[in-house]
Amino acid sequence: MKINIVVIAIVVIAILAFFLFVIKRNKKDQKELENELNSKELNPEKHTEDKI
Repeated sequence: MKINIVVIAIVVIAILAFFLFVIKRNKKDQKELENELNSKELNPEKHTEDKI
């Protein structure tokens, strides 16, 4: 059974590209979450007497 180096190289490059995509997306999502949580802390919801 002959191992095809080109196929292995393509698979390795695809896996690395996928990991880079996931890491980049995770950082973006983390920043969005931090901004959302910070905005909620700065502008808390006002409660009415009915909700208490």
